[in-house]
Parts: sequence; structure tokens; C-alpha cells
Amino acid sequence: MTNSSTAKVPPLLVFLCLLSGTSPVTADENDSQRPSSPQLARRIRTLMCASESCDVADEGTSGCRAYTTPLNACYNARFLFPGDESWGDSDVFDEMIMGNIKRTFYRSGDGSCAGRGGEGSGDAMGHNGDDSFVLPLDECVGPFGPPRPWGKFTLLFDRADRAEDFSATGRK
Repeated sequence: MTNSSTAKVPPLLVFLCLLSGTSPVTADENDSQRPSSPQLARRIRTLMCASESCDVADEGTSGCRAYTTPLNACYNARFLFPGDESWGDSDVFDEMIMGNIKRTFYRSGDGSCAGRGGEGSGDAMGHNGDDSFVLPLDECVGPFGPPRPWGKFTLLFDRADRAEDFSATGRK
């Protein structure tokens, strides 16, 4: 048995540990605004497009429109974007699941996600698994349905969100 106060770490192991760590890199301005954890995001930017070109498109691209919706909060897009035919009548709840967005649709249409429990259970639409979708970030996915069947989902981080998140957790 080895006494822990006299045990020595082999130099090769130290070297390998140093190689596998992260190296200091100068962050650009965007990185300094972006928290390290996607769990700190508060909003989602959805770029919806009429074609599969949403990978290279932006909100100025013909046939595309950008929407900002909350993350981890119930909403009804009909209230956020009145008159926009891209959205249905159902309430929506978006949350992060293993680095992806899980979008759940509810039967309620008043922005309450009526029946949603603490673990996300509730009166979600459908009984065959079509009540929610897991969507990858920063990839063009679809088709969803007209008029803009393709979408790209991006987490939004800005200084206001970051300050709000850190003050809520007690960190600075």
C-alpha cells in the first residue's frame, strides 16, 4: 500500500493531462458575450424559410423570416406574431434536452400550456409521440408545413440575458 503523502505522479501522466486540457485562447467579442452553457440561454431565434436554404440564409433572405421566442417558458406564437400564418393556435414550450431543443405543443391556446406539470407532463397534443419534437441547434431542419417549412434554431445570448442569469444564480 502506498502512502498518499509520498505517492508520485508519473511525469508522462502529467504531460498527457496537460495536453488533453484546454489551452488559453483569446476570445473574440462574440465569445465574451456568450455564456459557456447553453442552459443559460433565455431565448431562441428561429429562422423559417420557404426552401431548404436556411443553412446559408438570414432574415434578409427572400422567403425567410426570423422569430424570437422564449426558452423554458410557455408561449403562444399567435400572441407574439399576430396575423402570421406560420404558427398554429397551440401553446408551445421549448426547453433544452441534451444540447437540442425539445418543442412541445399543448392543447391550450392562451399561453398557459394548461396541464403542464413540473416534469413537462400535461395535456400535450396527441398520444402517439407527435406532441413534441427534438430539434438540433444551428442546422436547417424540416419540412414542418407551409408557408415556411424549413427552420434553423439558434440560442440567443446577450449581455442582458447573461447578467440576468448570473444574478439569478448568485454568481457574477
